[in-house]
Amino acid sequence: MNAPDYAPITRLKDMQIPEWWGNWITQRSIETNAFFKSGVITQIPNFANQLSQSGNLVNIPLLKPLDKVTPQVPNEDDTIKLNKFSTGIMQARKLGFDQAWSETDLSSELSGKDPLRDSGDLIGDYWDSFYETLMLEMLDGVFAADSMKGINQLDATDGRNKLDGTFSLINFNEARFKLGDFYKQLALVVVHSNVLKQLQNANVVDQKSGQSNVYVLNGNQSVPTAITAPDAGDSIKGVQIVVDDSLPNKDGKYTSYLFARGAFGWSDLPTDHAVEVGRESLVSHGLDYLVNRRRMVLAPQGISWNESAFLANHQDGKYQFPTLDDIKNGANYLRIADPKRIPFVKFTTSDEAIKQGNSTSVSMNTDTAGKQTDPEAK
Repeated sequence: MNAPDYAPITRLKDMQIPEWWGNWITQRSIETNAFFKSGVITQIPNFANQLSQSGNLVNIPLLKPLDKVTPQVPNEDDTIKLNKFSTGIMQARKLGFDQAWSETDLSSELSGKDPLRDSGDLIGDYWDSFYETLMLEMLDGVFAADSMKGINQLDATDGRNKLDGTFSLINFNEARFKLGDFYKQLALVVVHSNVLKQLQNANVVDQKSGQSNVYVLNGNQSVPTAITAPDAGDSIKGVQIVVDDSLPNKDGKYTSYLFARGAFGWSDLPTDHAVEVGRESLVSHGLDYLVNRRRMVLAPQGISWNESAFLANHQDGKYQFPTLDDIKNGANYLRIADPKRIPFVKFTTSDEAIKQGNSTSVSMNTDTAGKQTDPEAK
């Protein structure tokens, strides 16, 4: 019996990693991520500029809304009184994450025509999925902050409305009007695919307007990411639908989020040795490995990182970078803006089917006979 031919396998030690490879991975992971594609996260290069020298914090100046004072009536005997511009500072934290893969993990994936591109796509998909996790963990932390208690949150399952804990139009409107007259800024709603199914079953989604702009994410890397959902509705009351099955789904409750575009600022930071290939001759009788290092800033609008609280929890000296546990810890965040200017809302609903009556009641009235009627019907 002839020995198998291993020659076609391209191994890490045979690969040359050019300088642009790390940037390519970064760009691919961003281009395939639904939060970036839909505009929830906006890239802000200034973050990188502020951190290019030293330090772990970015100070972002904020110009507060002008005081609502009555304009002055002109009078030749009076001098115009001056008002002040009010400013504030929002802080964002530098984040750092490293990951490595060994030859045995990747060798079976690197036997194609272009092993450099094959491995880059795999690693780009890995970071794409991680950015999704990072975003959701940060949202958990922000809404767990003391300064965000009762702010921009609606839990339809909390028992106040015993008749309806679902993602009905009534509850959806309650959620987006948490921002009052700023509600129109909420241009996207991120839901679990089961919630989207509920919406479609109840005919709550708007009619399609041609090209679908529903994005689907899957945490399982064996399933394609950022694909268009078949037969999915485009929007609800003009709010674009983004589907992500990594959203919390526990004990019959689903967590959804409404966002304004640009609700989070992002910057990918320059990193020494961002991509590195090495070999350990003694480990496993010879082991090749690839290391990928990422440094970044992710900052929710109107929310400041609380560095003093973070350091107080890390008196062991391990405070160079926050862990995911730190990122979802509400003690590490402070709300510094008016609730209306916090451009996202947390919306919790049940797994029950949306009742047809609740899904249409925003546009229907009841006549004296108890029948639902269209108020615009002539």
